[in-house]
Amino acid sequence: MSLREVNWSTALYIVISPFAAIAAFVYLYMTSGFTYQTLLLAFFMWWATGLSITAGYHRLFSHRSYEASKAVKWFFTFFGAAALEMSVIEWAYDHRNHHRYEDKDRDPYNIRRGFFFAHMGWLFRKRGTGDRELVDLNGVKDLWADPFIRFQHKYYMPFALFVSFVFPGLVALLWSDFWGGVLVAGLIRNVLVLQGTFCINSVCHTIGKQPYSDAHTSRDHWLSAMLTFGEGYHNFHHEFPGDYRNGIRAFHFDPTKWLIWSLAKLGLAGELKRVPDEKILEAKVRMTEKRLAEKGTNLSEQALIAARANFQSVVTRMKVLRASYEAARKKQEEEGSTIQEQIEQTREELLDAYRYHKSVSKTAIV
Repeated sequence: MSLREVNWSTALYIVISPFAAIAAFVYLYMTSGFTYQTLLLAFFMWWATGLSITAGYHRLFSHRSYEASKAVKWFFTFFGAAALEMSVIEWAYDHRNHHRYEDKDRDPYNIRRGFFFAHMGWLFRKRGTGDRELVDLNGVKDLWADPFIRFQHKYYMPFALFVSFVFPGLVALLWSDFWGGVLVAGLIRNVLVLQGTFCINSVCHTIGKQPYSDAHTSRDHWLSAMLTFGEGYHNFHHEFPGDYRNGIRAFHFDPTKWLIWSLAKLGLAGELKRVPDEKILEAKVRMTEKRLAEKGTNLSEQALIAARANFQSVVTRMKVLRASYEAARKKQEEEGSTIQEQIEQTREELLDAYRYHKSVSKTAIV
């Protein structure tokens, strides 16, 4: 990459901002200190910015895993800009290509080009130079139709700088702490959000488990989930990108999922997409059996075949029931509710069959 191809403003900010944030923290600590109002503002900005990226830029705008009201879209577009992670248009374009070309040359943050490249190095190059693509609006036509998203894209830099730094500074003026707002709720908060997002592209393609597929580099990494509002369950996300959830278990830390679910309950979101349980468990069974085949086992082949057959029979029944329910629902037939009850019963059988397969598999020698 030649010096002319470097996006100097982006590169310098990404490199210098962490050190500037540390310096700002030390300076404020040694001088004026931190007011509780400014700390509360910083906490709000951190959550508002982070969730606007995860629930907005990512799961809503990039993947269309649910629908949201205009007010919710505006909120995500406004506070998402404060992350300084590009406009909705650019972010979604790159992310859709990341899934379409994962681990291949056109993957914008391809982990196979190195940890640093995937983490933040890919942003150092100007668009339209080397292999950094210009945005093709044909890939984001659905988003370009939104006038507020178009406005954000057209005036992104002044828009983002205002929301990220000026806005928290002006709010903090209410208690006479403008620079505390700019530095704590602005700079320090932004560095935390940026580095969290960067870790998804690097750490979650390097470290962690692959319970659903090893056909791609993505991994589930619980610690990253704790720091990124639930985005760390990345192997699940890449295998089932249309699901509004990343953490599907009750104990999975996924505040983004909880926010989307809450918005739906309030009537501010809808059409939440969920991958059927049987499809998820089928993926886990395939990975379990693949690992058993690779490592070798003292398990009776007949026992494993029987467990698989039992599991698959329940999966087949579940698929038939779902198809019947959809047909009944479309025709608005009364039998739809009855089939729904049967689906719930079969779901319990499905989980039992999966647990049985899992218990049989655990007898394998690792």
